[in-house]
Amino acid sequence: MLYAIGDIHGQIGLLRRMLAGLERELAKDDCLIFVGDYVDRGPDSNGVIELLMDVQQRRPDTLFLRGNHEQLMLDSRDGAPPEPSPIPGLILHSDTTLNWLQNGGVETLLSYEVRDFLRWWEFVPDSHWRFIEATQAEWVTERYHFVHAGLLPPGATWEGSGTIYDPRLWIREPFLSTDHDFGRTVVFGHTPQLSGNPLVMHNKIGIDTAAAYGGPLTAVRLDNAGSVEPQFIQIAP
Repeated sequence: MLYAIGDIHGQIGLLRRMLAGLERELAKDDCLIFVGDYVDRGPDSNGVIELLMDVQQRRPDTLFLRGNHEQLMLDSRDGAPPEPSPIPGLILHSDTTLNWLQNGGVETLLSYEVRDFLRWWEFVPDSHWRFIEATQAEWVTERYHFVHAGLLPPGATWEGSGTIYDPRLWIREPFLSTDHDFGRTVVFGHTPQLSGNPLVMHNKIGIDTAAAYGGPLTAVRLDNAGSVEPQFIQIAP
């Protein structure tokens, strides 16, 4: 069986409870897939990464996809460094870093107890950076295509077309509304389902149920042989 877990966003309590429940039913050859967005918005991105690294140690075949928030964190580290502002007590950030901070990065830095915001990346352990760098854009099986945000339908364009942005990490439309048959069911996160219910369509399954905004954390149990319908597991806040 395959178990895919939706966007966590620093919600360490929900993740602990989800893993505790799954460990009671996971067989040795079952596969865990996390669809990205481990950091930002929630209270303990540091703790989430640490816990995921522990899962990786105990279940080395676990798949960790990269979300756009991991990409934002990496881009902020690798881009122009912050500079002191002429105004005492303020810091000048690049547009990339400012975008990250405004979209949950502040909470991530607080979880790492950053004390020098001019060199914030040094407060993130090297092991955490290696974990984030090793995340992958997608994973494909016989029946399912796992990806963080979605896929660009053939012949379509989106707002990121012609840029460095990877649609697998960032796309919403036209992926969300397309009825295109991608050859496999696309399992994705990224777009929060504010109803708290997963999105289920003939060609896609969305499992970001807005844990970042007070919703549940959702996992989907999938049979790669196709003999069992998808089943959802939710941990309420």
